[in-house]
Amino acid sequence: MKARVVFWGGVVIGTALLVWMLRAYGGAAIDVLGSDVSVPGLFAVGLAIFATIACLSVRWRYLLAGLTLPPPFHVVALQRSAGHVLAVLIPSGKLGGDPLRAWLATRVGVSGGDAVASVAADRTLETLASAPFSILFALLLLQHGIPELDRALITILIGTGVLFAAVVLVARALHRGRGIASELVRRIAPQPADGPGSGTAVIEAAERAAATLLGRREQLGVAFAIGIVANVLVILEFWALLVAFGLPADGLAIVAAIFATGAAHALPIPAGIGALEGAQVWLFGMLGHPVEVGLAVGLAVRCRELLWMLPGLGYLLVTTLRASAERAADADADGAAAS
Repeated sequence: MKARVVFWGGVVIGTALLVWMLRAYGGAAIDVLGSDVSVPGLFAVGLAIFATIACLSVRWRYLLAGLTLPPPFHVVALQRSAGHVLAVLIPSGKLGGDPLRAWLATRVGVSGGDAVASVAADRTLETLASAPFSILFALLLLQHGIPELDRALITILIGTGVLFAAVVLVARALHRGRGIASELVRRIAPQPADGPGSGTAVIEAAERAAATLLGRREQLGVAFAIGIVANVLVILEFWALLVAFGLPADGLAIVAAIFATGAAHALPIPAGIGALEGAQVWLFGMLGHPVEVGLAVGLAVRCRELLWMLPGLGYLLVTTLRASAERAADADADGAAAS
């Protein structure tokens, strides 16, 4: 019940904020966006987005390859984009799409344990690789007269420290052959049967797979380096996006756009409705830009997110249609056999 209240409350508040901003400044923001659009710049944005998705997919597939025969690259890339779709729509940081990614991986032959372990390792490495950039961005904005971000910096530092400590704790436990998650599940919800298909069995398999990955430090180092490259590509994405629409594209503006986007998606509002645009308006306003410029940046970033989601939406649609066709064929076959 509380989750529904938070979800729909976020939808209502975010939508109301977005409608107000569009009614008050939408026309001026559209004029800003359409005044100096560069078609080659938009093409560059598409290339940068493709490169970022490809880079993230390479990391996930590289981790999978350390455990099992990975799916083809294009399948991994589409599943990575599909996970991003759910992560954006569900207010859960970026974690919402991870269970979907693991499930989609099992649909193409990856075992449940390997899928869960690879996704967990991929998300952990992504967070650790992004943390230095988030800290640097917050410091840069603080140096340019936005003292309100001091709390955000403290939150980032604490969150990074907690994550690092948790990774060390889990790694030591797995090295000793102890599974924290499986033990916790047994204590909270003991199951009468621990068969191959049970939840506990999948968790134990995931822990064994995670232990295997933890024993391959060189592979984890390469995966972490890929994450650094992905963060650099995101910076290029935002630079190309701002340049393509003729928006402020200096280093501080790029940092502000990225930081505001991340902050908006950390709020419990689905798809960051209103929060994304509001965060851009506030932060660019603190940098001395008028409201319509901040709103224009927010709308441009919204277009970027739609481009990010398109491959995943297409993949989910095709997957759903195939599953429906398979169920219909199975039902017809059962009906024919019964008759």
